[in-house]
Amino acid sequence: MFKDRALIAETFVEEKDGQWSVFIEVLFKDETVRYEVGRYFTKKKAELAAGYIKRCANRDIPHPNDGLGGCC
Repeated sequence: MFKDRALIAETFVEEKDGQWSVFIEVLFKDETVRYEVGRYFTKKKAELAAGYIKRCANRDIPHPNDGLGGCC
């Protein structure tokens, strides 16, 4: 689908129509792509899902060797 590798992915939680939506934003060299991943009834569940999604999305992205495992 995408010809370039992603540089980083970030997730966001926003209230939408009385539910909590999780969005993922993926940064490429020449564009940024944003998708709504899912909706949850509570903010806590949405934030938990957003954390899992962010970690999984950034798992294969190369990070600089900073001596701390390279991840933020």
